[in-house]
Amino acid sequence: MIRKIYRKIFPRKAPSITPNNVVIGENCSIDPSSLIFAAKNAKIIFSGNNYIGRNVEIGTEGLIEFGTNTSIQDRSIILGDVEIGNFCTFAPNIYISSGRHYYDFIPNYYIKDQDELNSNDKVRSKEHSKKVIIGDDCWLGINSVIMSGVTIGRGSVIGANAVVTKNVEPFSVMTGAPAKLLKKRLDFIPKSFLRFDNDNDLPNFYSGLFVDLKNLKESRFENGIFSSSKFSFYMINNGNKLILKIKKIPSANLILLYNNQEIELKNNGYETLSFNADQVYYHHFSIKNEIDKKSKFLLIESIEILN
Repeated sequence: MIRKIYRKIFPRKAPSITPNNVVIGENCSIDPSSLIFAAKNAKIIFSGNNYIGRNVEIGTEGLIEFGTNTSIQDRSIILGDVEIGNFCTFAPNIYISSGRHYYDFIPNYYIKDQDELNSNDKVRSKEHSKKVIIGDDCWLGINSVIMSGVTIGRGSVIGANAVVTKNVEPFSVMTGAPAKLLKKRLDFIPKSFLRFDNDNDLPNFYSGLFVDLKNLKESRFENGIFSSSKFSFYMINNGNKLILKIKKIPSANLILLYNNQEIELKNNGYETLSFNADQVYYHHFSIKNEIDKKSKFLLIESIEILN
């Protein structure tokens, strides 16, 4: 039945015919054999420059989002509530689901009966789907499985046949079932100062920043790194002030949000902004009232934590 619904939405000869709740960005390639279904009030977003291979199945009653330049190879299955970052590479036969079956809810009962009882429970059914998050620049090997509720940090590599049951730290190489740390891809440490032209700082420009080589070449010519509407840095957590040197790209004024603080950007040139620093490693920023994570809003020259 589900396959019939999929094929009504994505006819094999016309995969571009999609319902309103499947959003396809520019330069996406979706093989006609793929089955894509978003239930009523659900949404699937292909942000742009995405490749979806043969016989891939994607389905949700919530939200599945693919970042820009992310590719999904043949026969992969992605279900539930899933967020996948930019520039990710998926090998064939990958399985990701935000849901699960229940064998320990009422252990004496059949698993299918436990599943049904769980879905009929108003409280437990709301907690059934636990979002899976995969950061930017991740490579998932053939036949890998990502379990419900798992977050995989940016730049990680998941080996072939690995089963990931727990969160993965950024820039980790994981192998085995259950997956365990084999090695770190690079030294990932919090810093007190980041600058646009230092390659060693690029991993700490953590998310929502355009640090691929093509965009770096363009943005560094303008003395910065492009940001989207939401972005974050990985820095020390013991400073009092956070100093950000940035330049807005749109002509209209923008309001930058950080740690319950707002600063309006009015000038056309670079501005130096000061915020009270949050005592965390990941420092999250956003442009007020903007949800577009594809467009470029700011140029970041530097960011510094001061005591």
